[in-house]
Amino acid sequence: MTFAYVGCRTSAWRGARGKGIEVYQLLPSGEWRLLQCIASIQENPSWLTLDPLRHRLYALHGDGDKVAVFNRDPATGLLSLLAEQTTGPRHPHGDLDPHRRNNAVSAALTPDASTLLIANHEGGNIAALAVTAEGLSPPHHLAHIPGHDQPANATPSLSRPHEIVFAPGSNLFAVPIQGRAAGNGIDMIRLYRWEQNQSQLVDEIRLAPGSWPRHVDFHPGGNWLYGISELSSTLTILALDSGRGSLKLVQTLSTLPQGYSERSDASEIEVHPGGRFLYAANRGHDSIGICAIAQDGKLRVVDWVPCGGKTPRFTTLSPDGRYFYSANEDSDTIQVFKVDPDSGLLHKTDGVIASASPTCICFA
Repeated sequence: MTFAYVGCRTSAWRGARGKGIEVYQLLPSGEWRLLQCIASIQENPSWLTLDPLRHRLYALHGDGDKVAVFNRDPATGLLSLLAEQTTGPRHPHGDLDPHRRNNAVSAALTPDASTLLIANHEGGNIAALAVTAEGLSPPHHLAHIPGHDQPANATPSLSRPHEIVFAPGSNLFAVPIQGRAAGNGIDMIRLYRWEQNQSQLVDEIRLAPGSWPRHVDFHPGGNWLYGISELSSTLTILALDSGRGSLKLVQTLSTLPQGYSERSDASEIEVHPGGRFLYAANRGHDSIGICAIAQDGKLRVVDWVPCGGKTPRFTTLSPDGRYFYSANEDSDTIQVFKVDPDSGLLHKTDGVIASASPTCICFA
C-alpha cells in the first residue's frame, strides 16, 4: 500500500489557500484517496521529510521557526503529532523580513538517521537536531553561512541555504545557497561532510551574482551534481570528486526555450533514478524542461511540456521512476505524468489531484 503526503502554504499574507498536511492513499486505479488533513503547529507546513525507520514525518514551517514531528501509522498512513522543536535562533541582521523568522525550507536525515539537518533560509545556517525517542533535541550545531565581508562592528552578513541533499551512499551533502541583497549574501553551491556530529565545509562553487541557486540533485552514479538557479533560470552541472570532496563546474545552460523573454523563476530539479534524464521546472513559463544526460554528465534539452497548471513550485518522481508529479501551487493541483522509459518524455495523464497551494510531496 502506498501513501502520499502533501505539504502546502496556508498563510493569508502569502495569498495561500492550504489547510494543512494532506494524507492520501494511492489506489491501484491511479486515484488518490484523501484520508486526512492534519493541522500544522505553525502556518505553512511547506516541506516534509519521512523517516521510514521510525515511521515518522517531519514538517518544516515556511516563514516559521518550528519543526513538527508526527508519528505515522504504517498500516493506515495516518499522522498524529508527537512533538515540536525550535529550528534555532533568529539571525540578528536588521534588513531581514520579520514575517519570515527562520523560514526553514528543507531538511534531510543524516545517513544513519540519527540527526535531522535543517536549512534555515532566513537564519543563514544549517541546524543539526538529534533524533530522540521523544522527537527531536534542540539544535546542537549550527553551520553558519556568511555573506560578503562587512565593515568592522557591523552585524554579520548571511547567505541563505535553500536545500540539503546527500550524495548517494555518502556522508557528503550539497547545499544551494542564495545571495540575496538583504544580508549581503553570496550565490554559491557548497559541499559539506557530515562528520563528528557536525556539518563540515569541504568545498564551494560561487555562481553568478543574482542567480539565486535554489535546488540540487545528485546523479545516482554519484559523479555529478546538478543545480537549478531561481532568478537566472539556469542549470549548473558540477563534477563531484567524492574522495577529495571537491566540485568542478563543467556546464551551464538555460531552463527556458531560446527567445523566451517573459518573467519566469526556475523552481525544482529531478534526476531520474535510471540516471539518463533530468527534469527542470519553470514558474512563469509553467513548464517542465526535459534533458538527456550524456555519459560525461552533460545535459542536452530534449523538450518542454506544460506543467498542467500554474506555478510548478515542486516536482517529484515516483520511487520507481514511472510517474512524474507537478505540484502547481497557484492552480491548486497536482498533475500526474507518465514517464517514457526510453526517451524520458512526459505524457500528461487524466490524473489531476485537487490540493490547495501544494508545495511538497513525499511517498511511503
